[in-house]
Amino acid sequence: MNDLTQASDAFLVGSIANGDAEAVRPLIERYRKPLAGLLHRALGASPDVDDVFQETWIRVVRSAHSFDPAQRFSSWLFTIAWNLVKNRWSRSSEHAQLVEIASNERSAEERMLELDRARHVRELVARLPERLAQAILLRYFEELSEKEVAERLGIPVGTVKSRIHYGLKLIRESDELQ
Repeated sequence: MNDLTQASDAFLVGSIANGDAEAVRPLIERYRKPLAGLLHRALGASPDVDDVFQETWIRVVRSAHSFDPAQRFSSWLFTIAWNLVKNRWSRSSEHAQLVEIASNERSAEERMLELDRARHVRELVARLPERLAQAILLRYFEELSEKEVAERLGIPVGTVKSRIHYGLKLIRESDELQ
């Protein structure tokens, strides 16, 4: 197939697994906006966004041989990105966050409260089973409709609703314990 832009995701990943480095370009173009949107919502205005974006694609290339073509590529891609986001969250520097607070126009107290709430929510979402966290991130952080989340994950809308409901229930219960 000469025109890789028309190739299916599964074909492109198979080509990458067989050593065709050019096959990653159409995938990057196809998923640039949704992946960047997810990363921006999860990591905020951070230099980590670009690093995680690049690392996600590096992992796609390195792991292409393990991709199951029966699975949706987008689900696999977002799982890789989500795992990298969770790693960044766990390694984030308190010092860098405090510098950001001090340089913001709003009061340091307001920014600190906002940062604490955001950190708390990220920690709660990160503790969820991956399938629940993905649905919540896509719905609330990437602001996709339930139908769009279903399409992205390759699952029925009813399953999306169930995952979001159950995930939010677990977050509420976990939050009440703290």
